Amino acid sequence: MPHYTKYQYFLYETLSELREKGMTFNRIADHLNKKRILSVRGKLFKGAHVHSILKRKRMRDEKLKREYPEVRSDFYMD
Repeated sequence: MPHYTKYQYFLYETLSELREKGMTFNRIADHLNKKRILSVRGKLFKGAHVHSILKRKRMRDEKLKREYPEVRSDFYMD
């Protein structure tokens, strides 16, 4: 899986901290826009963007931590 850039990780950390303080997704977006912090693609934030960033990082972390059972098959070469 591709690694996050420093800016992407900065955004995730910032969003997580604000969310832990009890802010809604829309309030976080307004807060970032007032501070002129742009998305990775250089656009203003909306609540849906904030939600998506947090959700995708959580899903990515869960996928990386998941353990898969070892599968062995009867394989031989003649």
